[in-house]
Amino acid sequence: MSGKPSNAREALLAELLGDVQMVLGRLEKADQSAQATAAAVTEATEQYRAQVDDMVNKLRSETASIVLKTTEHAAQSLVGQQQETLQKAAAQAIHQALSDQVLRRNRRDWMLAAAWGATAGSVVTLTLMAMKAWLFGH
Repeated sequence: MSGKPSNAREALLAELLGDVQMVLGRLEKADQSAQATAAAVTEATEQYRAQVDDMVNKLRSETASIVLKTTEHAAQSLVGQQQETLQKAAAQAIHQALSDQVLRRNRRDWMLAAAWGATAGSVVTLTLMAMKAWLFGH
């Protein structure tokens, strides 16, 4: 082809080739724009994923902390209740044991005191009777 078209057909072909070249140029620009958009979307997605991962890690950490604190509180509460129950039971057992032992000891002590009193009274009476008999001769 020479610089100027010689007939209408060549002019149409030249115009068509120019239009095709222009469309190809626009397609290249559109392709570059699409690639840039895809890269931007990919980068934004990676940033979003990183933010979501950070939030999930923080949420896991906070949840674990809450579960740990709740578990510790529940354990302390149960231990406190168990200690209170055991202290009450021990105090009641000691009180009951001491009461029974004191009652038994008191009964035994009273019986021993009565026996000693009777023995002492008998000894004193016998001594007085012996002294009377010795002094008065009867």
